[in-house]
Amino acid sequence: MNDDLTTLRALRPNTAPPSGEARTAAHAALMERAASSAPVPGRTRRFRPPRVGLRLAVAGGLATAAAAVTVAVGLGGADGNNGPRSVPTGGPVVDVRTVLYQAADRTGSRPFTPPRPGQWTYLETRYTSPGKPPIGGVQTPKSPLKTRVDRLWTRIDGTRVAQYDHGRLTVAPTGAGAMPPVDYVSVTKIPLDPDALIAWAKKGAPAGVRPGSPADASDAQTFGILASLLNDNLVPPRQEAAVYRAMAKIPGVTLERRTVDVAGRPALAVSRIVEGYLRQEVLLDRTSYAYLGERSVVVKDHTGDAGTGENGTWKVEKGTIDVFSVRLAAAFVDEPGQRP
Repeated sequence: MNDDLTTLRALRPNTAPPSGEARTAAHAALMERAASSAPVPGRTRRFRPPRVGLRLAVAGGLATAAAAVTVAVGLGGADGNNGPRSVPTGGPVVDVRTVLYQAADRTGSRPFTPPRPGQWTYLETRYTSPGKPPIGGVQTPKSPLKTRVDRLWTRIDGTRVAQYDHGRLTVAPTGAGAMPPVDYVSVTKIPLDPDALIAWAKKGAPAGVRPGSPADASDAQTFGILASLLNDNLVPPRQEAAVYRAMAKIPGVTLERRTVDVAGRPALAVSRIVEGYLRQEVLLDRTSYAYLGERSVVVKDHTGDAGTGENGTWKVEKGTIDVFSVRLAAAFVDEPGQRP
């Protein structure tokens, strides 16, 4: 069985937080907990741009952090620089709103069987990333990529979470107040009206990006929260459709002109620039509009600070894949450790 904690440390040995004082503090705190053997109260979960990617805090010995944005190289094609291969769309590019409304209509009408009380949501995701460059280092499109698989069980009422730690399945209590929520019951309660859903996301944005913040930063955070909601849950059809309709109303959301090869499946990339230098993409099957995962790509050279407690900077070059993942499985199961 895959040891998620060991592969996490190998994947991001020099992880440093992104810009933003609040996200920096959250990132540093969780990474410190993940490196410690001391128990820490349950999971805290908030939206994060691609470079933060924190999934769980330590809970009774369970420590996991996973890259948040998602679709793995190695499952699909790659270009000559180890990056995911983009392929021609094979047809005219339509407006992003058209794609999102079509996705909402298709998703909202798909068959769905709700879970029974006491069941668990199982998510299996493959993540690929070059990791964080060391202090003073430079990450480029040719940087080697590392891949791992994250398997996570969350009780549908959000009271328990389970994951393998050193080959042993560990079940732990979760924290409250995750934003976006990561349990089925909470997800069913999100607003279905797109304007109300946007307002809900803005209200729950991290400290420092509240209503009244610069419009672009607020819109980027809203897109990221909705993207994370899709990534971290098995979202019911009505709620998933609401997310796509809300995304269609967020300024700055675009449709990439080239599809992404995701394990041999052509994906449409609905994207937005976040943090000024990253393009965060939600990847949908080009035919069925099924959710496939996420990707973040560096769109301009960027220098970042080392973060709390460290001195120095790191750099990433335009074209670098920040993180790329694909959803391998999503289902409701009867107990932690069970797979569909």
